[in-house]
Amino acid sequence: MASSILTECRRIDAAGSGALPKHDLLNVLESALPDWREDDVETLLHTWGEHIQYEAFVRWLFEMRSSSSRSKSRSFKVAIFSCAPYDREWFDRANEELSSNMEFTYNPEQLNMDTVKLAQGCDAVCTFVNDFAGADVVEALHELGVQMIALRCAGFDRVDLKATERFGITVARVPAYSPYAVGEHAVALMLSLNRHITRSYRNARIGNFSLNGAMIGQTLHGKRVGIIGTGLIGSITARVMKKGFECDVVAYDVFENPKIADPEPQGLAIPYVSLDDLLSTCDFISLHAPLLPSTKHMINFDKLKIMKKGIMIVNTSRGGLIDTKALIQGLKDGTIGGAAMDVVENEAPYFFRNFSTSWITDENIAVLLRMPNVILTPHLAFFTREALRTISDTSLKSLAGVRDGCGPPKQNGKLDCVCLPPKEAPSVLRKSTQAAAMTFMQSLPAPVHPMKAEYFPAFENSEQSFRIVFFSATPTEIEAFQKGNEEFNGNFTMKFYQSRLTIESVHLAKDAEGVCIFVHDDASAEVVKALKAQGVKMLGLRCSGTNHVDIAAANDAGLTVTHVPGYSASSIAEHAVALTTSVIRCIPQATENTRRCNFELNGLLGFDMIGKKVGIFGTGRTGKVAARIFSAGYGCEVMCNDPVEKPQVKDMPPSGLGLPYVSEDQIFSECDIICLFVPLNQNTAKMIDAAAIEKMKNGVILVNTSRGGLVDNKALIQGLHQGKIGGAGLDVVEGEEGYFFADWSDQVVQHDDLSILTCFNNVVITYHQAWFTVESMKSLCHTTLRSFHACRLGEEPPLQRNKYKTVVSKQDGDCTASIDFMSFRRSKKEIESA
Repeated sequence: MASSILTECRRIDAAGSGALPKHDLLNVLESALPDWREDDVETLLHTWGEHIQYEAFVRWLFEMRSSSSRSKSRSFKVAIFSCAPYDREWFDRANEELSSNMEFTYNPEQLNMDTVKLAQGCDAVCTFVNDFAGADVVEALHELGVQMIALRCAGFDRVDLKATERFGITVARVPAYSPYAVGEHAVALMLSLNRHITRSYRNARIGNFSLNGAMIGQTLHGKRVGIIGTGLIGSITARVMKKGFECDVVAYDVFENPKIADPEPQGLAIPYVSLDDLLSTCDFISLHAPLLPSTKHMINFDKLKIMKKGIMIVNTSRGGLIDTKALIQGLKDGTIGGAAMDVVENEAPYFFRNFSTSWITDENIAVLLRMPNVILTPHLAFFTREALRTISDTSLKSLAGVRDGCGPPKQNGKLDCVCLPPKEAPSVLRKSTQAAAMTFMQSLPAPVHPMKAEYFPAFENSEQSFRIVFFSATPTEIEAFQKGNEEFNGNFTMKFYQSRLTIESVHLAKDAEGVCIFVHDDASAEVVKALKAQGVKMLGLRCSGTNHVDIAAANDAGLTVTHVPGYSASSIAEHAVALTTSVIRCIPQATENTRRCNFELNGLLGFDMIGKKVGIFGTGRTGKVAARIFSAGYGCEVMCNDPVEKPQVKDMPPSGLGLPYVSEDQIFSECDIICLFVPLNQNTAKMIDAAAIEKMKNGVILVNTSRGGLVDNKALIQGLHQGKIGGAGLDVVEGEEGYFFADWSDQVVQHDDLSILTCFNNVVITYHQAWFTVESMKSLCHTTLRSFHACRLGEEPPLQRNKYKTVVSKQDGDCTASIDFMSFRRSKKEIESA
């Protein structure tokens, strides 16, 4: 075998140099060793450089390596520290699958000077993020005969690399166990923080479904997002925010990444700016920098002085990047609007352990746990099925490499696992980079804001007063409409009632010229007739859907009906994604655990979203935005279903998203995630029933932000019990009327299905708040009042933003996201004939 390899090498080496390029030798070895896996062959070569002396290599391969490979038969003992049950499961599985022949001892204790003795008799130790290997621990390991520290994580800030180099101990890490897991978790935290998912989850479980001003969020579309640290993980987060959510993304890093800065399509065309410029202009920031002496407390009291008011901070990297005392001060005085963190300074004694029956002595962590605008998950950004497999496989290959005398291989043949003492990073950008950044900042536009002033003109000819009665009014809506009345020069006389519009409450509209209702009000034929009899001229819906209004009865009575067809597709789509990611990554459950001082990860395992199949039912404005976020942002394989195929969805980029339309059954059978964006009508009612769920892929995640009646509650509950449905994110629930927007925490909830659903840990319920953002509220107020203003003048209500029809007639049928959904489940032929 050796002679045949050398013969082929000499044939290729026509010049007789005795060396071959790495890729040529790789091809020779793959042909000569067909039973070897490609990554094993690549592993053999990576330490030999790009031009390899092939005779020396072959001699090593068949002499030195053959003798060292016999060491596989000898025992190689590894002490695994901070070992949880899932670590044992995955390492045992990898040991068997890779035939590594390792002997493990499992220690739940963290590695430190008190526990280092547990490595007695071991050849290597395997540690995690909060294990400590300072100089004294490293020396003790050396005295015990330990040859290697295998980090089952990417960070190595708790290992003294100078000491390991001095004592000859190899240190290897897992440089990319799953950058997608961490990057996606960072976005999930940002979404959950912004849309108050964890607070809604907590409130719903005690029966409080009230929607107050503290629950209002922002539309991410167009907001400025700053990425601090643009390695693998930061790049993934940046891509999701720019390509998916279409945010205005800027970056900071002492080393520029071409994949960030280069023009599209090679890069993301994201500009690098100084840290101060990023902090002073961004609405959201996400930290992905390593913890080094130069980055410790990079967010500190001095930085608070320059931050944009209300900035939201996400940290999935290392807790020490943020001065916790400064963070708390910023949260208290409002400089920081909220913080979502998977890591926190001084977490080591607590994370991955349960203190729910004890107490924590770190006062800063205790304060953070009680803040309503803080989300803290217990260092679980890495915690996905894909990441655990990569961690165990890569760690075992590194251990085997040391045992076999060839050293830790490169991960995937590309990424160095070996950790060496780091060279000091520059404290500022390189001069050329700094100059370019400053030149750029001089022309940097203000953050894009989707609420353009021309969308909200003041009303003219409003001298004549116009009386409006509002039903189902919340304090937040009352404040918003009163402010809008003043801002838009409305001159409306407004009365607000918290009660729903029903036949019993319709008398409250006496003497009103206009009535304004929301999603749970009842405008049946009987109610419409009573409104007309009281002199009401117009019924204004401050929502998109019209399934709760008898349009035909209203038209026959001469009562004008308007709705708000496009108050914010981005708000609802982003909320759907927030629900999806919070269910997948168990963020509400983890947050509730940490509030009880339980920092264990048991029961919180998620999965990576990249490459997963997502089914979108309904591709109107909202569905289209969600499809773009999942496909362009997260890299999911998206398929759609709609009776009317939209060119903006199916056409190839740049005119469309290039997504296929498929049958219902294909979505049910193939998709890991299913999202509903369809209207509720007689054709779509209970489209998700027992028969549909039976067709679904096991463990599917179901998300509904449209109408509760699309899903049969009892079939959903049964699917959750059976495990057919792996989790659900619900902003709407069948039969929610009378409960959502009200506080039932001190009353008996008569809706059994709602009570049952709130008891599932893998169900996240928000109470019809997908629309509830600052941007949506302003758009909704202006469009609704503008329609009433047109009625006052005897004019046709205008189009919303000069695009969308606001008047609803019986010819339009049921409306939710778009009027062409009125017969969603009918065939194209039926629609065309209609």
